[in-house]
Amino acid sequence: MKKLGIILLFFVLTVFGLSGCGIVDYFTAQREPIVAKKLPEMVLNEPFVITTANGDYSVTINGARTTPQRDANSKSNPKAVIFLDYMYENISYEKRNNMDFFLAQGDFMVSDDAGNELETYNIKDPKRMIQETPIGGSCAASIAYALETESESLTVTFVRGKGREIAQIIIPIEE
Repeated sequence: MKKLGIILLFFVLTVFGLSGCGIVDYFTAQREPIVAKKLPEMVLNEPFVITTANGDYSVTINGARTTPQRDANSKSNPKAVIFLDYMYENISYEKRNNMDFFLAQGDFMVSDDAGNELETYNIKDPKRMIQETPIGGSCAASIAYALETESESLTVTFVRGKGREIAQIIIPIEE
């Protein structure tokens, strides 16, 4: 019985050793190159309409502008602080969790010319505050970002849910 077990073990190891459990095929198989998916392009100052199961809304990117304003309590000292100006309109988006529709910092990924993702910066533009919008309502808002390097433009990617990229735009930074 012991001899049969050893022979069976030897046979199994030989089969796996010769086939490599398909691992050789895994590493040598030709693969198609990974291509970054092309997102729909947003256009500066034009509404981009999003349709969801909860209703429709639009987002409009109005521009990026520098500000001399700084947060006295911030430990960072960015090269520049940039406001991303945008507008959103609630076309038919229903309330969720007893809240009307709004877009905030988590709905955007912003990067500089070198591809560095920017962090938000804790200042507000009191004329462009994020607000809940009922159906038919709209809001002009701004989010501040810390720019650590020289950059002439920003790449803004609109995201929803858990990082699901929806659309993208490259905008110049206005002084």
